[in-house]
Amino acid sequence: MHTSDLEDLGLTEEESKVYLALLELGSSYVSVIAKKAGVHRVSCYHTLGNLVDKGLVSTFTKNRMKFFAIENPKILVNKLEEKYAKAKKLLPELLSITNTLVYKPKIQYYEGLEGVKNIFEETLNADKELLGYTNLAILPDVVTGDYLREYAIRKMKKGIKTRMLSPISGKALSYLDKYYPKDFDRNLVEIFFVNPEEFMFEYEINIFGNRVSIVSLKPDELMGMIIESPIYAKTQKAIFNLAWLGATSFVTR
Repeated sequence: MHTSDLEDLGLTEEESKVYLALLELGSSYVSVIAKKAGVHRVSCYHTLGNLVDKGLVSTFTKNRMKFFAIENPKILVNKLEEKYAKAKKLLPELLSITNTLVYKPKIQYYEGLEGVKNIFEETLNADKELLGYTNLAILPDVVTGDYLREYAIRKMKKGIKTRMLSPISGKALSYLDKYYPKDFDRNLVEIFFVNPEEFMFEYEINIFGNRVSIVSLKPDELMGMIIESPIYAKTQKAIFNLAWLGATSFVTR
């Protein structure tokens, strides 16, 4: 087991090291635990005190020496379940506070590849339809091909209908064949290709429900945002539908 696994559960790096060391030892005194964990004795004593406070470690005296003993690891799981239950209980109250700002647009910013993926994950919450502008030729340069394939499969399974505008190119034309399942329902995906000399999109914009997501398609500028606003989303949807209707006069489908 890696210390990072315990850090994901809320322990600090040193707490994780000391906890794992004591888990192997069962019980011992500070100097032995510190050596096993690879930490300084003084900081180890302080860390053990934190673990005692959290109920993960107990103490006892033997031959006038203070020993530390590991508690049943189930305690760690129980404490996490208690935190989850408390958070779940608080959720309605937190949402009620959020709902008081219903008319104020909510903007969430994301950075890095994982941030961009999080934005794509949010688009999978679209109720029925996903509208937007993209550049299918350069999208795989921003998000890995494996993720795009897995994303497309989940979108198909959810039955989300997609309508997109994208600059035309050889790569763009082959996008569906390359990243969508061979047997996918083509009624769920409509793409109009536009002239790249006039419409070279370098951002992907998705409109879904009351939200609009914006993602940079530049590999050296991995960032984006999600704007949640019924009025803004409605306006963007109207603009998209206008562009979609006008596209029939100059696009290749």
